[in-house]
Amino acid sequence: MNTVRYRHERPVGPGAVEELRKALAFHHPDVTVEALETGVEVVLNSGPSEQELGEMVRHFLRGHREVATTVLAEHPGRPGISCGLPEDDRIPAVRGAYLQGPEWTRAMDTVRRLCHERLAEGFGAPLLAGPAQISRDVLVRAGYYQKFPNLVNAVARIRDGYWDGVTVSRLRADQTAALDSFYTPSESVLTPVTCYHVYANAAELSARYGTGVYAIDGPVFRHESHNHSATRLGEFRMFELVRLGSAEEVADSYERMLKAFTAFFTELDVPHRVVSASDAFFGDAPTMTREAQLLNKSKFEVRVPLADGAELSVASVNAHGEVFAEAFGLRPLGADATCCAGIGLDRLTYALLSYGLLPGGTG
Repeated sequence: MNTVRYRHERPVGPGAVEELRKALAFHHPDVTVEALETGVEVVLNSGPSEQELGEMVRHFLRGHREVATTVLAEHPGRPGISCGLPEDDRIPAVRGAYLQGPEWTRAMDTVRRLCHERLAEGFGAPLLAGPAQISRDVLVRAGYYQKFPNLVNAVARIRDGYWDGVTVSRLRADQTAALDSFYTPSESVLTPVTCYHVYANAAELSARYGTGVYAIDGPVFRHESHNHSATRLGEFRMFELVRLGSAEEVADSYERMLKAFTAFFTELDVPHRVVSASDAFFGDAPTMTREAQLLNKSKFEVRVPLADGAELSVASVNAHGEVFAEAFGLRPLGADATCCAGIGLDRLTYALLSYGLLPGGTG
């Protein structure tokens, strides 16, 4: 076994240590990241050279400084409530994707209905249904390839030409390796974030509905490599509230979304914390981008504790500033800024079932 070890000899805070661990674990599940008094030590059992590992670590820690998280709210949950493994009748189909049984489907339907009734209707938002595919150009404009290229699921199409299709259809079962040579990337990818559908179609939506706030529910796909598990899925459903408007309108909606989400999860009676958070960035200067989110308090997550001591992030509220307004040319619509608030329906279902707060739960 070719063990690779790299020691970063500069002070690193616990938040950055955890962020580094999560980032490396996307592609190296056996990674260990240990905080030291004077830095951090990273160990891999196989993979890159010591020089390559050092470059990765330095990339993620470039410009690091420790930023304290903000706890916006805490709720202990229903008195006497306990957490266990949920009744999970899902069947693994491929890594990160499941065939759902009737019990799980009913629970998901209940969670989806609650989101629609308590949040979409509360904001008077038209309810949209997002498709599974989105134009690759939308992700380019949104900067998704710069930040999260590792998460993209590209869609491939067979090469132009009738005979390519005929040839592929005649391949034998043992000739699957030849398939790739007949397919090329298409102009679409699988949707990684449902709110992108709103920004990309904002002009048409505004003309139809005359509003700057929308609710959207749809499938989401993110390739998380070795991180896929029962709670970290490669394919899941997301519910989002999306707001486009002036800087003042969006700032007001962001605060309103935070209050609405805090009230929603308190009403569910599930234990949770609402805390400032950041994404596991993969683009340029990821540590500085992470710290900017924490300093600006532009992202808050709702985290539910599980029986194994881990916390499960089930929702987030995000302020984008003018990033998407600029990228998608929204200013002519009177939109100088955007924000969104999303709930992972599969994760929230898992959390509620774990505490017995939906039919079929174990609490």
